[in-house]
Amino acid sequence: MVHIRGVKHLAADCVSRHPTGDPDKLPLPEDVATVSQHHPLSQIRSPAPSHIPMEENMISALTSSLASITLKSVTWNRVRTATTSDADMAMLVDLITSGLPESRQEFPIKLREYYQFKEDLSTIDGVVLYRDRVVIPPALRQDVLSTLHSAHQGISSMITRAESSIFWPGITPDIVSTRTGCNHCNRMTPSQPSAPPTPLIYPDYPFQCVCADYFHYMGNNYLVIVDRYSNWPIVERASQGAAGLIASLRRTFVTFGIADELSSDGGPEFTSTATKKFLSDWGVHHRMSSVAFPHSNCPAEVGLRQ
Repeated sequence: MVHIRGVKHLAADCVSRHPTGDPDKLPLPEDVATVSQHHPLSQIRSPAPSHIPMEENMISALTSSLASITLKSVTWNRVRTATTSDADMAMLVDLITSGLPESRQEFPIKLREYYQFKEDLSTIDGVVLYRDRVVIPPALRQDVLSTLHSAHQGISSMITRAESSIFWPGITPDIVSTRTGCNHCNRMTPSQPSAPPTPLIYPDYPFQCVCADYFHYMGNNYLVIVDRYSNWPIVERASQGAAGLIASLRRTFVTFGIADELSSDGGPEFTSTATKKFLSDWGVHHRMSSVAFPHSNCPAEVGLRQ
């Protein structure tokens, strides 16, 4: 007898499936009901139709939704009890049941914060729902916030967890306040200090330092150049992109003298290769304002408003 590994078998031979006895006949009728009660197939039954009311299904789903974000201390029964115990929430339940007012002025003053959400408010088993999210009564909101921040998550993670199950007007500012007031998070969060500001060159004479920027008015683009020493503005219609900018700067330098520094917001005309070469050839230092901080190019921004 020679052993051949299974991986080398191309197909099963006639001996590998040799029966050990007479096979049992298994009837497979089309109708299972005709099978004998003692036959294994007789145990196959279609599931009984569910008679659970839709309201109970909703409560079960919402209870599971609360549990999905580990709000173990805030159960459905606690939310229902807190809603009933709170006069404002009980009034809101009555309004939703009887029909919410159409105008904001008709809403009770303490419930006007719910006006913008009135189209999506409903009640079930004495609990207020906003779409498919449970509206948490004021008495339980601090517990919910503590649970959301139990693992010291950030603001985005807390909001994402809350959006799946719970709601109340102003929940996002409350989450931000909870995260901001956590001393442990503030102590452990990596600090990213701002870079020290670059010191400005204070001009000693007119047109030693100039600022420039573009603006759009009445369908036309304009270039404004402002002297930092005297705040003298020069406004010209902009054209030809970087070439037009270079021509305007050349006229300004020829008329008032070559500046030591040009400040801009780093637009494409100011950072083009041709502009860089022009400023380098004329010995002008180009200082760009900080990102999202136009105040560092203040004279030019003020000139645009004027």
